[in-house]
Amino acid sequence: MNPHNVVNLLIDTVKVNLDVHLPSRVTSQEREVAQYLFETLKSFENATKFNYQEETTLDLHMSDYISSDEDTNTTDDNGVDEWTNEEGEKITHHLNQYSLEYMKAVVDFADEKDDYGKRRHTWKSIHHRFKSLPSQTYVSLFRSYLQKHGTKQQKCRSIDKVIYDKFVNAREQALPIHDLDLQRWALKTAKEVKLNDFHASHGWLINFKRRHGIVSRRITNMVTRHDIENSHVVQKSKQDFLVQYYRLLSDYNPSEIINTDQSGVEKEVHSSRTLSAIGMKKIYGIVSSKNASTHSYTIQPSISLDGKVVGPVLLCLQEVNGRMGETVKKKLFKPSNVVITCSSSGKLTSSLVAYWRDKCLIPSIGKKCLLLSDSWAGQKDEKLYDKKNCNGKEVFRLEIPKRTTSELQPLDCFYNRQIKNFIKKIYNRVALDQIPIHLYERNNIIKLVSLMHDQLSAPVFQLMVKYSWFSAGLLKQNPAPFSTVNEICFPSIVSHEQCELQACVESVFITCAHCSKKLCFQHFFISYHYHG
Repeated sequence: MNPHNVVNLLIDTVKVNLDVHLPSRVTSQEREVAQYLFETLKSFENATKFNYQEETTLDLHMSDYISSDEDTNTTDDNGVDEWTNEEGEKITHHLNQYSLEYMKAVVDFADEKDDYGKRRHTWKSIHHRFKSLPSQTYVSLFRSYLQKHGTKQQKCRSIDKVIYDKFVNAREQALPIHDLDLQRWALKTAKEVKLNDFHASHGWLINFKRRHGIVSRRITNMVTRHDIENSHVVQKSKQDFLVQYYRLLSDYNPSEIINTDQSGVEKEVHSSRTLSAIGMKKIYGIVSSKNASTHSYTIQPSISLDGKVVGPVLLCLQEVNGRMGETVKKKLFKPSNVVITCSSSGKLTSSLVAYWRDKCLIPSIGKKCLLLSDSWAGQKDEKLYDKKNCNGKEVFRLEIPKRTTSELQPLDCFYNRQIKNFIKKIYNRVALDQIPIHLYERNNIIKLVSLMHDQLSAPVFQLMVKYSWFSAGLLKQNPAPFSTVNEICFPSIVSHEQCELQACVESVFITCAHCSKKLCFQHFFISYHYHG
Protein backbone atom coordinates (compact mmCIF):
# COMPACT_ATOMS: atom_id res chain seq x y z
CA MET A 1 0.00 0.00 0.00
CA ASN A 2 1.35 3.44 -1.00
CA PRO A 3 0.72 6.10 1.71
CA HIS A 4 1.37 8.88 -0.83
CA ASN A 5 -1.67 7.84 -2.85
CA VAL A 6 -3.79 7.72 0.30
CA VAL A 7 -2.78 11.30 1.19
CA ASN A 8 -3.63 12.65 -2.29
CA LEU A 9 -7.00 10.92 -2.26
CA LEU A 10 -7.68 12.30 1.25
CA ILE A 11 -6.91 15.87 0.06
CA ASP A 12 -9.28 15.52 -2.91
CA THR A 13 -12.03 14.11 -0.67
CA VAL A 14 -11.67 16.98 1.82
CA LYS A 15 -11.84 19.61 -0.97
CA VAL A 16 -15.01 18.11 -2.39
CA ASN A 17 -16.92 17.32 0.81
CA LEU A 18 -15.81 20.01 3.31
CA ASP A 19 -15.92 23.79 3.20
CA VAL A 20 -12.24 24.65 2.99
CA HIS A 21 -11.55 28.13 4.40
CA LEU A 22 -8.58 30.32 3.69
CA PRO A 23 -5.31 29.24 5.31
CA SER A 24 -4.87 30.27 8.96
CA ARG A 25 -2.20 29.97 11.66
CA VAL A 26 -1.52 26.31 12.48
CA THR A 27 -2.54 25.47 16.04
CA SER A 28 -0.91 22.94 18.31
CA GLN A 29 -4.06 20.82 18.20
CA GLU A 30 -3.87 20.66 14.41
CA ARG A 31 -0.23 19.60 14.66
CA GLU A 32 -1.23 16.87 17.06
CA VAL A 33 -3.96 15.54 14.74
CA ALA A 34 -1.57 15.61 11.80
CA GLN A 35 0.99 13.62 13.77
CA TYR A 36 -1.62 10.99 14.67
CA LEU A 37 -2.65 10.71 10.97
CA PHE A 38 0.98 10.37 9.91
CA GLU A 39 1.61 7.56 12.37
CA THR A 40 -1.52 5.80 11.12
CA LEU A 41 -0.47 6.11 7.48
CA LYS A 42 3.03 4.97 8.27
CA SER A 43 1.63 1.76 9.72
CA PHE A 44 -0.01 1.06 6.33
CA GLU A 45 3.29 1.15 4.46
CA ASN A 46 4.06 -2.56 4.70
CA ALA A 47 0.50 -3.78 5.31
CA THR A 48 -1.14 -6.22 2.89
CA LYS A 49 -4.60 -5.91 4.45
CA PHE A 50 -6.33 -3.81 7.08
CA ASN A 51 -9.50 -3.65 9.19
CA TYR A 52 -11.16 -0.54 10.56
CA GLN A 53 -13.83 0.12 13.17
CA GLU A 54 -15.85 3.13 14.18
CA GLU A 55 -15.44 4.69 17.64
CA THR A 56 -17.90 6.97 19.41
CA THR A 57 -16.10 9.30 21.82
CA LEU A 58 -17.35 11.01 24.97
CA ASP A 59 -16.07 14.43 23.86
CA LEU A 60 -19.40 16.22 24.41
CA HIS A 61 -20.07 19.80 23.32
CA MET A 62 -16.40 20.62 23.01
CA SER A 63 -16.91 23.01 20.10
CA ASP A 64 -18.30 25.50 22.60
CA TYR A 65 -14.93 25.67 24.33
CA ILE A 66 -12.51 25.63 21.40
CA SER A 67 -10.56 28.84 20.83
CA SER A 68 -8.31 28.89 17.78
CA ASP A 69 -5.78 31.21 19.41
CA GLU A 70 -5.41 29.12 22.55
CA ASP A 71 -2.59 26.63 23.15
CA THR A 72 -4.30 23.33 23.98
CA ASN A 73 -1.36 20.97 24.18
CA THR A 74 -1.77 18.24 26.77
CA THR A 75 0.96 17.66 29.32
CA ASP A 76 2.20 14.50 30.95
CA ASP A 77 1.73 13.69 34.65
CA ASN A 78 3.29 10.91 36.65
CA GLY A 79 -0.03 9.33 37.62
CA VAL A 80 -2.08 7.27 35.16
CA ASP A 81 -5.73 6.46 35.67
CA GLU A 82 -8.17 4.30 33.71
CA TRP A 83 -11.85 4.75 32.94
CA THR A 84 -14.28 2.98 30.68
CA ASN A 85 -16.48 4.68 28.10
CA GLU A 86 -20.02 3.71 27.11
CA GLU A 87 -18.78 1.09 24.68
CA GLY A 88 -16.74 -0.59 27.41
CA GLU A 89 -13.42 0.52 25.94
CA LYS A 90 -10.66 1.37 28.43
CA ILE A 91 -8.91 4.67 27.87
CA THR A 92 -5.86 5.88 29.77
CA HIS A 93 -5.60 9.48 30.96
CA HIS A 94 -3.42 11.27 33.45
CA LEU A 95 -6.01 12.24 36.05
CA ASN A 96 -4.61 11.12 39.39
CA GLN A 97 -3.91 14.68 40.42
CA TYR A 98 -7.57 15.74 40.30
CA SER A 99 -10.07 15.20 43.09
CA LEU A 100 -13.76 14.65 42.50
CA GLU A 101 -14.47 18.01 44.11
CA TYR A 102 -12.15 19.74 41.63
CA MET A 103 -13.75 17.92 38.68
CA LYS A 104 -17.22 18.97 39.81
CA ALA A 105 -16.12 22.60 40.09
CA VAL A 106 -14.70 22.51 36.54
CA VAL A 107 -17.83 20.93 35.03
CA ASP A 108 -20.21 23.25 36.91
CA PHE A 109 -18.27 26.29 35.72
CA ALA A 110 -18.08 25.01 32.13
CA ASP A 111 -21.81 24.20 32.00
CA GLU A 112 -23.01 27.59 33.23
CA LYS A 113 -25.51 29.13 30.76
CA ASP A 114 -26.91 32.60 30.24
CA ASP A 115 -30.57 33.60 30.05
CA TYR A 116 -30.73 32.45 26.43
CA GLY A 117 -29.45 28.95 27.15
CA LYS A 118 -25.99 29.56 25.69
CA ARG A 119 -22.81 28.65 27.48
CA ARG A 120 -21.24 31.54 29.36
CA HIS A 121 -17.61 30.43 29.19
CA THR A 122 -15.22 29.62 26.38
CA TRP A 123 -12.30 27.25 26.82
CA LYS A 124 -10.07 30.31 27.24
CA SER A 125 -12.00 31.53 30.29
CA ILE A 126 -12.23 27.98 31.69
CA HIS A 127 -8.48 27.51 31.41
CA HIS A 128 -7.87 30.94 32.92
CA ARG A 129 -9.83 29.89 36.01
CA PHE A 130 -8.55 26.30 36.21
CA LYS A 131 -4.95 26.64 35.08
CA SER A 132 -3.98 23.05 35.89
CA LEU A 133 -6.18 21.73 33.03
CA PRO A 134 -3.85 20.78 30.17
CA SER A 135 -6.57 20.46 27.51
CA GLN A 136 -10.25 21.24 26.92
CA THR A 137 -10.90 17.51 26.48
CA TYR A 138 -10.53 17.11 30.25
CA VAL A 139 -13.84 18.90 30.75
CA SER A 140 -15.75 16.13 29.02
CA LEU A 141 -13.68 13.48 30.76
CA PHE A 142 -14.49 15.06 34.11
CA ARG A 143 -18.18 15.09 33.21
CA SER A 144 -18.04 11.40 32.30
CA TYR A 145 -16.19 10.54 35.53
CA LEU A 146 -18.78 12.35 37.60
CA GLN A 147 -21.60 10.53 35.82
CA LYS A 148 -19.87 7.25 36.64
CA HIS A 149 -19.12 8.37 40.24
CA GLY A 150 -15.38 8.56 39.53
CA THR A 151 -12.71 6.07 38.49
CA LYS A 152 -11.95 2.89 40.38
CA GLN A 153 -8.91 4.50 41.95
CA GLN A 154 -10.91 7.53 43.02
CA LYS A 155 -13.61 5.30 44.48
CA CYS A 156 -10.99 3.38 46.45
CA ARG A 157 -9.61 6.63 47.80
CA SER A 158 -13.13 7.71 48.70
CA ILE A 159 -13.74 4.42 50.54
CA ASP A 160 -10.46 4.85 52.41
CA LYS A 161 -11.40 8.36 53.55
CA VAL A 162 -14.92 7.38 54.62
CA ILE A 163 -13.73 4.39 56.65
CA TYR A 164 -10.95 6.35 58.34
CA ASP A 165 -13.38 9.14 59.23
CA LYS A 166 -15.73 6.54 60.73
CA PHE A 167 -12.83 5.04 62.68
CA VAL A 168 -11.75 8.41 64.10
CA ASN A 169 -15.32 9.31 65.02
CA ALA A 170 -15.87 5.98 66.79
CA ARG A 171 -12.63 6.21 68.78
CA GLU A 172 -13.42 9.79 69.79
CA GLN A 173 -16.51 8.27 71.41
CA ALA A 174 -14.35 5.50 73.00
CA LEU A 175 -16.28 2.84 71.05
CA PRO A 176 -14.53 -0.53 70.49
CA ILE A 177 -13.59 -1.27 66.88
CA HIS A 178 -12.36 -4.53 65.37
CA ASP A 179 -11.14 -5.69 61.96
CA LEU A 180 -14.56 -7.00 61.00
CA ASP A 181 -16.09 -3.56 61.59
CA LEU A 182 -13.64 -1.90 59.19
CA GLN A 183 -14.37 -4.50 56.51
CA ARG A 184 -18.13 -4.21 57.05
CA TRP A 185 -18.00 -0.42 56.68
CA ALA A 186 -15.80 -0.72 53.58
CA LEU A 187 -18.19 -3.14 51.82
CA LYS A 188 -21.17 -0.92 52.55
CA THR A 189 -19.36 2.17 51.24
CA ALA A 190 -18.19 0.31 48.11
CA LYS A 191 -21.79 -0.57 47.36
CA GLU A 192 -22.84 3.06 47.75
CA VAL A 193 -20.21 4.27 45.25
CA LYS A 194 -21.02 1.38 42.88
CA LEU A 195 -17.62 -0.32 43.12
CA ASN A 196 -18.94 -3.85 42.73
CA ASP A 197 -15.60 -5.66 42.44
CA PHE A 198 -14.36 -4.41 45.84
CA HIS A 199 -14.18 -7.20 48.44
CA ALA A 200 -12.53 -5.60 51.52
CA SER A 201 -10.03 -8.46 51.54
CA HIS A 202 -7.54 -9.28 54.28
CA GLY A 203 -4.81 -7.66 52.20
CA TRP A 204 -6.83 -4.44 51.90
CA LEU A 205 -7.40 -4.48 55.65
CA ILE A 206 -3.67 -4.87 56.45
CA ASN A 207 -2.75 -2.04 54.05
CA PHE A 208 -5.48 0.23 55.42
CA LYS A 209 -4.32 -0.26 59.02
CA ARG A 210 -0.65 0.20 58.11
CA ARG A 211 -1.45 3.33 56.10
CA HIS A 212 -3.25 4.99 58.99
CA GLY A 213 -1.13 3.62 61.86
CA ILE A 214 -3.93 1.51 63.35
CA VAL A 215 -3.14 -1.40 65.68
CA SER A 216 -5.02 -3.47 68.24
CA ARG A 217 -4.57 -2.13 71.78
CA ARG A 218 -5.69 -3.28 75.21
CA ILE A 219 -8.25 -0.90 76.74
CA THR A 220 -6.58 0.64 79.80
CA ASN A 221 -9.20 3.14 80.96
CA MET A 222 -12.99 2.97 81.02
CA VAL A 223 -15.06 6.14 80.71
CA THR A 224 -18.77 6.91 80.58
CA ARG A 225 -20.61 8.61 77.74
CA HIS A 226 -20.93 11.61 80.02
CA ASP A 227 -17.14 11.82 80.16
CA ILE A 228 -16.93 11.75 76.38
CA GLU A 229 -19.61 14.40 75.94
CA ASN A 230 -17.80 16.67 78.42
CA SER A 231 -14.38 16.18 76.86
CA HIS A 232 -14.34 19.81 75.72
CA VAL A 233 -14.70 20.85 79.37
CA VAL A 234 -11.71 18.68 80.27
CA GLN A 235 -9.65 20.16 77.46
CA LYS A 236 -10.50 23.68 78.59
CA SER A 237 -9.50 22.90 82.17
CA LYS A 238 -6.22 21.49 80.82
CA GLN A 239 -5.49 24.65 78.87
CA ASP A 240 -6.42 26.85 81.84
CA PHE A 241 -4.04 24.87 84.06
CA LEU A 242 -1.16 25.25 81.60
CA VAL A 243 -1.75 28.99 81.30
CA GLN A 244 -1.74 29.39 85.08
CA TYR A 245 1.32 27.13 85.49
CA TYR A 246 3.44 29.05 82.99
CA ARG A 247 2.32 32.35 84.50
CA LEU A 248 3.58 31.18 87.91
CA LEU A 249 6.75 29.56 86.56
CA SER A 250 8.84 32.73 86.62
CA ASP A 251 8.20 33.20 90.35
CA TYR A 252 10.00 29.98 91.33
CA ASN A 253 13.32 28.27 90.80
CA PRO A 254 13.13 24.80 89.19
CA SER A 255 14.06 23.21 92.54
CA GLU A 256 11.02 24.92 94.13
CA ILE A 257 8.49 23.41 91.71
CA ILE A 258 7.41 20.00 93.00
CA ASN A 259 5.01 17.30 91.88
CA THR A 260 3.76 14.66 94.32
CA ASP A 261 1.40 11.77 93.77
CA GLN A 262 0.19 8.60 95.47
CA SER A 263 0.70 5.27 93.77
CA GLY A 264 -0.67 1.91 94.84
CA VAL A 265 1.62 -1.15 94.73
CA GLU A 266 0.49 -4.75 95.13
CA LYS A 267 2.08 -6.56 98.05
CA GLU A 268 3.16 -9.23 95.62
CA VAL A 269 3.74 -8.04 92.10
CA HIS A 270 3.64 -10.71 89.40
CA SER A 271 4.45 -10.66 85.72
CA SER A 272 1.52 -10.88 83.31
CA ARG A 273 3.62 -12.34 80.47
CA THR A 274 6.07 -15.24 80.13
CA LEU A 275 7.79 -17.36 77.51
CA SER A 276 5.98 -20.65 76.96
CA ALA A 277 5.77 -23.54 74.51
CA ILE A 278 3.56 -23.11 71.45
CA GLY A 279 0.15 -24.74 71.81
CA MET A 280 -0.23 -24.41 75.58
CA LYS A 281 -3.85 -23.54 76.36
CA LYS A 282 -3.34 -22.50 79.97
CA ILE A 283 -0.36 -20.41 81.06
CA TYR A 284 0.16 -20.42 84.82
CA GLY A 285 2.09 -17.97 86.98
CA ILE A 286 3.11 -18.47 90.60
CA VAL A 287 2.76 -16.22 93.65
CA SER A 288 3.73 -16.81 97.26
CA SER A 289 0.36 -15.58 98.51
CA LYS A 290 -2.84 -14.97 96.56
CA ASN A 291 -3.99 -12.66 99.32
CA ALA A 292 -0.86 -10.54 98.91
CA SER A 293 -1.44 -10.27 95.16
CA THR A 294 -4.86 -8.66 95.74
CA HIS A 295 -3.84 -6.27 98.54
CA SER A 296 -1.66 -3.23 98.21
CA TYR A 297 0.25 -0.51 99.96
CA THR A 298 0.69 3.13 98.90
CA ILE A 299 3.83 5.13 98.22
CA GLN A 300 4.01 8.89 97.66
CA PRO A 301 7.19 10.11 95.95
CA SER A 302 7.94 13.73 94.99
CA ILE A 303 10.08 15.13 92.16
CA SER A 304 11.19 18.65 91.26
CA LEU A 305 11.43 20.47 87.95
CA ASP A 306 15.24 20.46 88.11
CA GLY A 307 15.22 16.65 87.82
CA LYS A 308 15.70 15.60 91.43
CA VAL A 309 13.81 13.26 93.75
CA VAL A 310 12.60 15.41 96.68
CA GLY A 311 12.91 14.24 100.27
CA PRO A 312 11.97 10.83 101.66
CA VAL A 313 9.15 8.77 100.18
CA LEU A 314 5.99 8.22 102.21
CA LEU A 315 5.01 4.54 102.64
CA CYS A 316 1.52 3.70 103.88
CA LEU A 317 1.21 0.04 104.90
CA GLN A 318 -2.01 -1.89 105.36
CA GLU A 319 -2.54 -2.80 109.02
CA VAL A 320 -5.53 -4.21 110.90
CA ASN A 321 -7.50 -1.37 112.51
CA GLY A 322 -5.10 1.08 110.88
CA ARG A 323 -2.41 0.91 113.54
CA MET A 324 0.74 -1.01 114.47
CA GLY A 325 1.30 -2.68 117.81
CA GLU A 326 4.26 -1.80 119.96
CA THR A 327 5.98 -5.11 119.28
CA VAL A 328 5.68 -4.49 115.53
CA LYS A 329 7.10 -0.99 115.88
CA LYS A 330 10.13 -2.27 117.77
CA LYS A 331 10.97 -4.78 115.04
CA LEU A 332 10.24 -2.35 112.20
CA PHE A 333 13.01 -1.71 109.68
CA LYS A 334 13.46 2.09 109.58
CA PRO A 335 15.55 3.42 106.70
CA SER A 336 16.31 7.14 106.57
CA ASN A 337 14.69 7.73 103.17
CA VAL A 338 11.27 6.22 103.98
CA VAL A 339 8.60 7.76 106.22
CA ILE A 340 6.38 4.91 107.39
CA THR A 341 2.70 5.15 108.31
CA CYS A 342 -0.31 2.85 108.00
CA SER A 343 -4.06 2.66 107.50
CA SER A 344 -6.64 -0.12 107.49
CA SER A 345 -6.82 -0.04 103.69
CA GLY A 346 -3.20 0.69 102.87
CA LYS A 347 -4.33 3.96 101.28
CA LEU A 348 -3.83 7.53 102.43
CA THR A 349 -6.47 9.46 104.34
CA SER A 350 -6.83 13.22 104.67
CA SER A 351 -5.14 13.13 108.10
CA LEU A 352 -2.13 11.34 106.59
CA VAL A 353 -1.71 14.19 104.07
CA ALA A 354 -0.77 16.47 106.97
CA TYR A 355 1.64 13.78 108.17
CA TRP A 356 3.26 13.67 104.70
CA ARG A 357 3.47 17.48 104.66
CA ASP A 358 5.24 17.62 108.04
CA LYS A 359 7.59 14.63 107.59
CA CYS A 360 8.35 14.65 103.85
CA LEU A 361 7.61 18.02 102.23
CA ILE A 362 8.41 20.81 104.70
CA PRO A 363 11.87 19.49 105.77
CA SER A 364 12.86 19.13 102.08
CA ILE A 365 12.04 22.62 100.72
CA GLY A 366 13.34 26.15 101.19
CA LYS A 367 11.26 29.21 101.98
CA LYS A 368 8.66 28.52 99.31
CA CYS A 369 7.49 26.02 96.74
CA LEU A 370 4.90 25.53 93.99
CA LEU A 371 3.24 22.18 94.70
CA LEU A 372 1.46 20.34 91.88
CA SER A 373 -0.95 17.62 92.98
CA ASP A 374 -4.11 16.03 91.64
CA SER A 375 -7.76 16.67 92.52
CA TRP A 376 -8.08 14.00 95.26
CA ALA A 377 -10.35 15.51 97.92
CA GLY A 378 -8.09 14.51 100.83
CA GLN A 379 -5.41 17.05 99.84
CA LYS A 380 -7.61 19.96 98.68
CA ASP A 381 -8.07 21.67 102.05
CA GLU A 382 -6.33 25.06 101.78
CA LYS A 383 -5.60 25.07 105.51
CA LEU A 384 -3.10 22.26 104.95
CA TYR A 385 -0.86 24.74 103.16
CA ASP A 386 -1.24 27.81 105.40
CA LYS A 387 2.02 29.35 106.54
CA LYS A 388 1.26 28.59 110.17
CA ASN A 389 0.90 24.89 109.31
CA CYS A 390 4.04 24.89 107.15
CA ASN A 391 6.58 26.27 109.64
CA GLY A 392 6.32 29.72 108.08
CA LYS A 393 7.11 28.44 104.57
CA GLU A 394 5.06 29.44 101.53
CA VAL A 395 3.42 26.43 99.86
CA PHE A 396 1.22 27.35 96.92
CA ARG A 397 -0.74 24.35 95.71
CA LEU A 398 -1.72 24.23 92.03
CA GLU A 399 -4.34 21.56 91.39
CA ILE A 400 -4.06 19.36 88.32
CA PRO A 401 -7.61 19.20 86.89
CA LYS A 402 -9.71 16.08 87.14
CA ARG A 403 -9.26 13.52 84.34
CA THR A 404 -6.06 15.18 83.08
CA THR A 405 -3.44 13.55 85.32
CA SER A 406 -2.39 11.07 82.64
CA GLU A 407 -1.41 14.05 80.47
CA LEU A 408 -0.40 16.75 82.97
CA GLN A 409 1.08 15.02 86.01
CA PRO A 410 4.82 14.37 85.55
CA LEU A 411 4.85 11.38 87.92
CA ASP A 412 2.01 9.72 86.01
CA CYS A 413 3.44 10.54 82.59
CA PHE A 414 6.73 8.71 83.09
CA TYR A 415 8.35 8.46 86.54
CA ASN A 416 5.85 6.13 88.23
CA ARG A 417 6.31 3.59 85.43
CA GLN A 418 10.01 3.47 86.27
CA ILE A 419 9.14 2.77 89.91
CA LYS A 420 6.79 -0.07 88.99
CA ASN A 421 9.34 -1.51 86.61
CA PHE A 422 12.06 -1.53 89.29
CA ILE A 423 9.78 -3.25 91.81
CA LYS A 424 8.65 -5.84 89.28
CA LYS A 425 12.27 -6.78 88.47
CA ILE A 426 12.85 -7.68 92.12
CA TYR A 427 9.66 -9.74 92.43
CA ASN A 428 10.41 -11.60 89.19
CA ARG A 429 13.94 -12.52 90.28
CA VAL A 430 12.73 -13.84 93.65
CA ALA A 431 10.06 -15.96 91.93
CA LEU A 432 12.27 -17.30 89.12
CA ASP A 433 15.29 -18.17 91.31
CA GLN A 434 13.00 -19.38 94.12
CA ILE A 435 14.83 -17.22 96.63
CA PRO A 436 13.50 -18.09 100.12
CA ILE A 437 12.14 -14.65 100.98
CA HIS A 438 8.59 -13.28 101.22
CA LEU A 439 8.53 -9.83 99.69
CA TYR A 440 5.00 -9.17 100.94
CA GLU A 441 6.23 -9.15 104.55
CA ARG A 442 6.32 -5.76 106.26
CA ASN A 443 10.08 -5.24 106.60
CA ASN A 444 10.78 -6.54 103.11
CA ILE A 445 8.28 -4.07 101.66
CA ILE A 446 10.04 -1.25 103.55
CA LYS A 447 13.48 -2.42 102.38
CA LEU A 448 12.25 -2.71 98.79
CA VAL A 449 10.76 0.81 98.78
CA SER A 450 13.92 2.22 100.38
CA LEU A 451 16.25 0.63 97.80
CA MET A 452 14.00 1.68 94.93
CA HIS A 453 13.88 5.28 96.17
CA ASP A 454 17.65 5.30 96.72
CA GLN A 455 18.45 4.02 93.24
CA LEU A 456 16.08 6.42 91.45
CA SER A 457 17.57 9.33 93.44
CA ALA A 458 20.94 8.76 91.72
CA PRO A 459 22.25 11.74 89.68
CA VAL A 460 22.34 9.55 86.56
CA PHE A 461 18.53 9.69 86.47
CA GLN A 462 18.26 13.50 86.65
CA LEU A 463 17.51 13.87 82.93
CA MET A 464 14.97 11.04 83.14
CA VAL A 465 13.15 12.89 85.95
CA LYS A 466 13.20 16.09 83.88
CA TYR A 467 11.74 14.16 80.96
CA SER A 468 8.73 13.34 83.15
CA TRP A 469 8.04 17.08 83.30
CA PHE A 470 8.65 17.48 79.58
CA SER A 471 6.26 14.64 78.68
CA ALA A 472 3.58 16.40 80.76
CA GLY A 473 4.06 19.62 78.82
CA LEU A 474 5.50 21.41 81.87
CA LEU A 475 9.05 21.73 80.56
CA LYS A 476 9.61 23.20 77.12
CA GLN A 477 13.06 21.82 76.35
CA ASN A 478 13.35 18.08 75.77
CA PRO A 479 16.16 16.72 78.03
CA ALA A 480 16.68 13.65 75.81
CA PRO A 481 18.79 11.64 75.40
CA PHE A 482 18.55 10.12 78.86
CA SER A 483 18.84 6.66 80.42
CA THR A 484 15.97 4.68 81.93
CA VAL A 485 15.99 2.25 84.88
CA ASN A 486 16.26 -0.73 82.54
CA GLU A 487 19.25 0.76 80.72
CA ILE A 488 21.18 1.72 83.87
CA CYS A 489 20.20 -0.88 86.49
CA PHE A 490 19.14 -3.90 84.43
CA PRO A 491 21.07 -3.95 81.13
CA SER A 492 20.77 -7.38 79.52
CA ILE A 493 24.40 -7.31 78.44
CA VAL A 494 25.62 -7.93 82.03
CA SER A 495 22.89 -10.33 83.19
CA HIS A 496 25.20 -13.34 82.68
CA GLU A 497 28.18 -11.84 84.54
CA GLN A 498 29.19 -12.59 88.13
CA CYS A 499 28.70 -10.36 91.16
CA GLU A 500 31.64 -8.04 91.86
CA LEU A 501 31.63 -8.30 95.66
CA GLN A 502 33.65 -10.69 97.86
CA ALA A 503 34.50 -13.17 95.11
CA CYS A 504 30.79 -13.96 94.77
CA VAL A 505 29.93 -16.48 92.04
CA GLU A 506 26.25 -15.54 91.79
CA SER A 507 25.01 -13.91 88.59
CA VAL A 508 24.48 -10.16 88.42
CA PHE A 509 21.02 -8.92 89.35
CA ILE A 510 21.50 -5.16 89.22
CA THR A 511 24.04 -2.49 88.33
CA CYS A 512 24.00 0.15 91.06
CA ALA A 513 22.96 3.56 89.71
CA HIS A 514 25.26 5.29 92.21
CA CYS A 515 28.54 3.33 92.17
CA SER A 516 28.04 1.20 89.00
CA LYS A 517 28.91 -2.00 90.88
CA LYS A 518 27.37 -5.17 89.51
CA LEU A 519 25.61 -6.95 92.33
CA CYS A 520 23.77 -10.21 92.84
CA PHE A 521 20.40 -10.26 94.60
CA GLN A 522 22.00 -11.28 97.92
CA HIS A 523 24.44 -8.38 98.01
CA PHE A 524 21.93 -5.83 96.75
CA PHE A 525 18.71 -6.68 98.57
CA ILE A 526 19.48 -8.99 101.47
CA SER A 527 22.64 -7.07 102.45
CA TYR A 528 20.83 -3.76 101.78
CA HIS A 529 23.11 -1.92 99.35
CA TYR A 530 22.13 1.63 100.32
CA HIS A 531 23.90 4.89 99.46
CA GLY A 532 21.70 7.51 101.15
